[in-house]
Amino acid sequence: MEIDPDIYWENAGTVGYGEAMFSSRTVEHHVNRRLWGMAISIGALLGLDRKSRVLDLGCGDGAFANSSLSREFASVEGIDLSEAAIRRATANAPGPHMRFHAEDITQLRFSGSERFDGAFLIGILHHVKPAAPAVLRALRGITDRVVVLEPNGDHVLRKLLEFTPAYRAAGEASFGARQLTRLFEDAGYRRVIHRRVNLFPNFTPHLLFRLLKPIEPAIEAMPGLRALCTVDLYGLEASEVRKN
Repeated sequence: MEIDPDIYWENAGTVGYGEAMFSSRTVEHHVNRRLWGMAISIGALLGLDRKSRVLDLGCGDGAFANSSLSREFASVEGIDLSEAAIRRATANAPGPHMRFHAEDITQLRFSGSERFDGAFLIGILHHVKPAAPAVLRALRGITDRVVVLEPNGDHVLRKLLEFTPAYRAAGEASFGARQLTRLFEDAGYRRVIHRRVNLFPNFTPHLLFRLLKPIEPAIEAMPGLRALCTVDLYGLEASEVRKN
């Protein structure tokens, strides 16, 4: 019997997402810290700064928000379906500028007067794939800038893994880059930044990680080999903002 993804993520919120998702703490730290830093840098390129109010949509247990967003922005709101994850995020919040709420992001209806300078969607859209167009349209009403991290859905191995019980339990169903770009455009955003990065799936054995880590930047830099990378990072702007 397959596990309901909501149950999977509620359990992950209890033990911590890093514990639930990665087979190696070393791989977890490398992947998360590196990708989170890239996401912050993309936000800066879009114009977000220390005065900004940002939304972390699908914040999980708050690890990204509390360790990274908290240091960069004046105010951070995190929203996730898992009540266990939100309790963990709130308990670890480093200050009153961090606020977390347990809500279903696929059902959010933002007030017209509510605005954010930017939003971060870190690995969440593929977990709510049928609702992703509506989620992005709702975001368009409250922010002009969005940073998106998603698995590389054009990676053949990734798509095969999504048939395995572990990936199905987590509700994994990745997007291809063209498919995501169309979703962004339909919601009123245009893609201004796209980076394909990271060699390491969550289950990467420690020995293999040590062997491949030194060549990861070179592979990311080579167009012919970049297809081997597992993550797509995007910086989006509202379509009418800053024409080139």
